[in-house]
Amino acid sequence: MLKRDINRWWTVVGGAICLSVGAGVLSAFMFGMFIKAIAAENHWSRAQVSLGLTVFEFSMGPGTILLGSLIDKMGVRRPTLLFLILFALSTALVGVLPASPWIFALAFLAVGLFAPSTNALPYAKVICARFDHQRGLALGLMVGGTAVGAMFMPHYAGYLLMHFGWRAGYFGVAALMAVFSVPALYFLVKMPPGVDEELVRKTHAARHELPSLWTLFLNDHTFRLLGLSIICVSGVLLALLSQLVPMMTDRGETVMAAATMLSIAGSTSAVGRLFAGWLMDRVHAPYCAAMSFALTLVGVLILASGATSYTAMIAAGLIGISIGAEADIITFIVSRYFDLRLFGRVSGAMWMAWGWGAGIMIFASGLSFDLTHSYRIALWTFSVFVSIAVVSIMRLGPYVYPEQRDPKKRAPLAASTSA
Repeated sequence: MLKRDINRWWTVVGGAICLSVGAGVLSAFMFGMFIKAIAAENHWSRAQVSLGLTVFEFSMGPGTILLGSLIDKMGVRRPTLLFLILFALSTALVGVLPASPWIFALAFLAVGLFAPSTNALPYAKVICARFDHQRGLALGLMVGGTAVGAMFMPHYAGYLLMHFGWRAGYFGVAALMAVFSVPALYFLVKMPPGVDEELVRKTHAARHELPSLWTLFLNDHTFRLLGLSIICVSGVLLALLSQLVPMMTDRGETVMAAATMLSIAGSTSAVGRLFAGWLMDRVHAPYCAAMSFALTLVGVLILASGATSYTAMIAAGLIGISIGAEADIITFIVSRYFDLRLFGRVSGAMWMAWGWGAGIMIFASGLSFDLTHSYRIALWTFSVFVSIAVVSIMRLGPYVYPEQRDPKKRAPLAASTSA
């Protein structure tokens, strides 16, 4: 029974469930809730605490390339399931660590290495194989799972923090991942019958013909522009979300008010993702991305002006529209500009750019506060990076693999599963 095919939209549901309790939610909407508590208990600076998340983001880069390569060679399910189980276990491990910043950072090295199993990469490959028509909508709905998690995770983390402490918080989050993600991946995320094997066979047969990531970096203008835009915008978004709670409590807001701002960002991200997914099926995807990033720029500028209360909530809402948009953009644009046989590796490289940009800016924002006792310099710098992202993404050219409007002319892998 488990080998029988299912309706392709169940794959969207399964991916959304996995992302709702995945690495994006963990890093953006939970870690920030625990920063002050970890710093107070261990007598660390915010930069020291933020170093854990920086290591997490950096190690997620090579972890994504590793998982992407394994998926291209072995298929989606087996390597993703292994990484998913190890991700939950390593997250729980953080809750029992001794008070050493180096051990803390080392634990997040493991968390980040296995985190790509709960990012969009594996689930998006299945969706791109199942969808040609409505691909943007399917990806938007799938990534929308992160928005659902974003709406509830800050309050779940806040409840655990207030009643049990930050250590139990990590146990609670790890348990939530295991309970929801493993069954969703195993029962719902399925390639069409025979397609995974066909892709693996074709990838193996063409292993000497397909370009390496280094060759793409040197010779492919699209690869470089997309990577630059992802580095810039992801770094700003993750740094903002990881520091939003301490930033707003420094400005006099309560912890719960700051958590509400995170929830607002999560709520608007749901709308933004669905709209972006729908729009990318109708409008050139880089233009959709540029519009999304421009709204983030407005939100950053509002926060840089010292906003509090309702004005800060508006800024959080504007920023939220772009949260996760990079996941739609990475997966959709990669599927339209690169051979599907390279999907895992190219997407992995883009997620590495995403993680490294986030890691650098998360640590830099914490360091900026430690040096200046304010996030103002970091916020104005963020506005420059978002501007670079807007310009870079708009310079992408026409699709290499556009949607085939005539079902009879569609690529075999997509056409065979689009019914």
